[in-house]
Amino acid sequence: MPDDDLFFEIEERPADPARAPPGPAAEPPEPAPEPPEPAREPLEPAPPAADEPPGPAPCEPSAPERPLPPSAALPPLPGVTPRKRRNWRLTLGLAAVAVLLFAAILAVLTFTVAIEDSVGDPAYPFTVSYDVVFPNAERVEIGNISIVAIPSRDNVTLSVDKVRHDIALGERRRISSKHANVTTLTIPLLSFDFTLDAEYRGMLGQDANFALEVRTSDQVPQFVIDRLLPARVKARPA
Repeated sequence: MPDDDLFFEIEERPADPARAPPGPAAEPPEPAPEPPEPAREPLEPAPPAADEPPGPAPCEPSAPERPLPPSAALPPLPGVTPRKRRNWRLTLGLAAVAVLLFAAILAVLTFTVAIEDSVGDPAYPFTVSYDVVFPNAERVEIGNISIVAIPSRDNVTLSVDKVRHDIALGERRRISSKHANVTTLTIPLLSFDFTLDAEYRGMLGQDANFALEVRTSDQVPQFVIDRLLPARVKARPA
């Protein structure tokens, strides 16, 4: 076939947008600039009218309010008594003082000096001296030692636990030897031997005056020995 017979008829068609290759997105057009606003002149405040009263003065800022204490902020309700907080240290301290005071009173009430016969022949290196007055012909007790004195101008007759002693004026004689046990709250505190040495000094009115020495085997507080002497003998430390 000759070449002249071969030809192609080319028809131009509009391009299909769906088949078109993707390209860069088109940028939106820029908005037109807005016209500038005309300049405004500042408005001057209108003068107050002659008949119009002046307005209130500007308020100054007030000081900040202080917070109220809880007791003032929340008053107790009527008929309701607020509870007081206990001070436990004070409560425990008062309880301890009460216990100590009770123990001291109980110790004094149960303080006892029991007298019994002395055993052996101990030494008596400690001495406490008293000036005493025995009532005439009346029974007194030193510890549990019973003593009756019948004085005269030159001598005195003593009955010590029903044992008679005739003592001349100015004479010193040992009239008793005993053993003492001191307890309180049934707890033994002291145990010692002691003697009573009496020197007759004559009559004091109708009564018998003696210099009395209490000799002990151990050092004993004087208040313990004072406890042995009854008030009726009018004992004074010499």
